[in-house]
Amino acid sequence: MLLSLKQFKPFDQLPENILLELSQTIPVKTYPTGSFIFVEGEKSLGSLFLVLSGVVEILTGNGAARLRSQGDFFGETVILTGKRYPASAKVLAEVTCYVLGREVFENLIQNYQEVASYFNRVLTDRMCGLYEEMLQEQPYGSFGLGSERFKQKVYDIMSVPVETCLPQTPINDLARLFTKKKISSMVVTDPSGKMLGLVSERDIISKVLARDGNPSVVAAGDIMQEDPPTLVANAFFYQALLTMLKSHGKYIVVTDKKRPIGIVTIGDLTRARITSSLTIVKDIELAGSIPELAQAIKQINNTVATMISEKASASEIGEVVSELYDILTRRLILLAENLMVKKGYGRPPVDYCWLTMGSGGREELTPSSDQDSAIMYADVSPEEEGKIKDYFRELADYVTDGLEQCGLIKCPGNIMPTNPEWCRSLTTWKNTVLQWASTLDPDAVRQFTIFLDFRPVYGQEYLAQTLRDYTLRLFRTTPALLHFLTQDALSHRVPLNLFKHVILEKNKDHKNEVDLKKSACVHIVDCIRIFAMRESVIEVNTLARLKKLVQFEAISADDAEYYEAAFQSLMMFRMRENLRKLGLGFIPDNYINPNNLSERERSVMRESFLAVDRLQTVTGLAFQG
Repeated sequence: MLLSLKQFKPFDQLPENILLELSQTIPVKTYPTGSFIFVEGEKSLGSLFLVLSGVVEILTGNGAARLRSQGDFFGETVILTGKRYPASAKVLAEVTCYVLGREVFENLIQNYQEVASYFNRVLTDRMCGLYEEMLQEQPYGSFGLGSERFKQKVYDIMSVPVETCLPQTPINDLARLFTKKKISSMVVTDPSGKMLGLVSERDIISKVLARDGNPSVVAAGDIMQEDPPTLVANAFFYQALLTMLKSHGKYIVVTDKKRPIGIVTIGDLTRARITSSLTIVKDIELAGSIPELAQAIKQINNTVATMISEKASASEIGEVVSELYDILTRRLILLAENLMVKKGYGRPPVDYCWLTMGSGGREELTPSSDQDSAIMYADVSPEEEGKIKDYFRELADYVTDGLEQCGLIKCPGNIMPTNPEWCRSLTTWKNTVLQWASTLDPDAVRQFTIFLDFRPVYGQEYLAQTLRDYTLRLFRTTPALLHFLTQDALSHRVPLNLFKHVILEKNKDHKNEVDLKKSACVHIVDCIRIFAMRESVIEVNTLARLKKLVQFEAISADDAEYYEAAFQSLMMFRMRENLRKLGLGFIPDNYINPNNLSERERSVMRESFLAVDRLQTVTGLAFQG
């Protein structure tokens, strides 16, 4: 039997002892000529059939047929999906098969990269399919927040027709058109109608009139925004919201094949809903105190609930929430700077940059996230150091207190610029990074990994860029660093038992629950980060890193799609559970009881944990050698 099993790819790559064990335990079945092993539309038998002898005809409903004979296998498309068979398997000549059960098949995929790589499309299709099905059946009412629900598309709210002009149109003419047509922007196109840019009233004022320019000699092409934000007409409302937040602008051009067909303004987005996230932005920008900011930010969780009801992905929700908190943080820092002047401390004495890290840095905030932040300032003399630190500590006190009052709790590990260890000069930060990389004890690794996800939110970004370049160069010149980070990342494996089922908590506080963040999400983040550091990827968002890794051919497209679906699923579970607990008046956390999920949701969660387990195995093979 041993030689017979080695006929089949990719099982011929398995170790001899595993092949021997499998050959002794896998059932062998014989099917007579003319019989059907399964019929199109039947539920999956949960088995992979490996043909030892005979011939099987795979028949589809449209009459197409394929033959399977000695050394071939069939049934792979539904062994993992649990879906019904898309074709029938008819025996043309008596067939003897190994019947490899689903559980054994899953174990081989999880433990042997050769098998996983061979069947990765099956895994990916299954994971993505389950995730999409889960999104479609989301029960909005279970979140306990609000009742607003909509699935508007951009074409429902955009203004048409689009007013256009040529790049040579004089600004004087443009201003008259703005007044006559009662509009505040115009799309600049070439003679064929393709968009070149956008001109707004603000552009005329700031780029011409405020500089004492002569409107009669300036044309639209001289002052237009060359790359205004764009969307397609069938994009969802939340995509327009995210685009507007990210661009910090007031207009989105709706295009079809690079031709403008509509325009969306802040006013359009605000009018489209009773409670708009853009009103949150307006309220934040007008707020003059922490209590006013806290009042403005209360609607964030309603925004999350609404986006979930719209079937937005977890990553899109995380981006919106993170962007709103970025805007909040910038407003708090401005208020803090003004307060420092009133107190007699003056304006910031040196260039500095406020960094957000951890989930905020990765733009993966959830309602249960806490603060992870730091300050970096330009190098100063030793004599000035103490005074500079005192200034920024005072400023940081105001900002971190404000963030806490607005719902972002302070970091339990004190990773905030109120802690002198997280408020340093550029050179001191470089020395700290080098020390972390050299020490790599558990505490140093924890701080290092949080730091590696930093992102500038306010201030002079050149400081952050300089530190990023230094850090990536350190990884390029110290290959062993990746090995040590991998050791730490794999010191805790995703909690699966021998049968690849999720292991639940036993302690009384969270009995029969599982911590989705610590047990699964953090492992995806850690593993993808390690690959990203090796490839000098500058992005910090997990899925953005994953996309770059595919471009660099460090991870295959199929594997990336598989890991992404798992990550999106786990993050969606976390957000939904956070909202449910908030609605019940509880403090949100990352624990979930699988018994409260539907059968499909439990399947999605288990498949996500299996994907994490596989990613950890792949990471170990890549970096522990």
